[in-house]
Amino acid sequence: MTLASGLGLRVLESGPPDGTPLVLLHGWAISAYLWRHNIAALAAAGYRVHAPDLPGHGLSDAPLAKGSYTLEALADDIGALLDTLNLEHPMMVAQSMGGRIAIELARRHRVSRLALFGPVGFGDVSQAREIVPFLPKIPSALAALLVPREIVELVQRRVYGKIGWFTERDIDEYWAPTQFPSVVQATIQMLREFDWELLTPPAIEQITIPTLVVFGTLDGTVRPTNAEQLAKALPHGRFEWIEGGGHVVLEEGPERVNAMLLEFLQHAHDAPNTKSF
Repeated sequence: MTLASGLGLRVLESGPPDGTPLVLLHGWAISAYLWRHNIAALAAAGYRVHAPDLPGHGLSDAPLAKGSYTLEALADDIGALLDTLNLEHPMMVAQSMGGRIAIELARRHRVSRLALFGPVGFGDVSQAREIVPFLPKIPSALAALLVPREIVELVQRRVYGKIGWFTERDIDEYWAPTQFPSVVQATIQMLREFDWELLTPPAIEQITIPTLVVFGTLDGTVRPTNAEQLAKALPHGRFEWIEGGGHVVLEEGPERVNAMLLEFLQHAHDAPNTKSF
């Protein structure tokens, strides 16, 4: 799909054309493959699901102009995608970096309901930020050579908890896009440009739509040290732990996640002024 800006995004779509629109945003350095266990269940429940590869990920375009991967730029791109799809105030489910983009879109009043899994802004990513000053600028000819399949497998082992496991195909699916040099370069550029900082309670209070925040108790990527306390600043918020889950609970425990998602999406409006933690 090509946006008005000329940016090309791969978008997976499923579910009845007249279904309630639902947009899924994945996190840093992965792709819409993240949602492979969730899309069918959401579509079967009547949602029209749209799952893009974010700019610089998967099979979407990976621009390398300075400023392409700031929070504002990525929120603009997804806002333009909503315009292209003629989606007004869709529901949104997002993970990790995608969660921070979704929060920004909610602050712009583009979203009707949010479900966030391990979202940046609600947890500590200082370990990633600390390496930014040491990241080299990699020539295009070398970029793909720096990501052997073994590296992707090591990352998968790191982000998983104890409630599920990945397959050899999963490794291949996440490794494949890294063979495009521009994707590797964009991935590094994001670490420099994106807003990885913790949100403050006053900023969180601006998210006035029903919002579900979910963390795995073993998430070591966006470490949820203060996540539950921060979530209490949401005017219409709800917080859930997934015991033994890591950073990709959508892959690790999809049956539990799907049940949690469907319950929230279908019934959050019943009691919008109630917090449940």
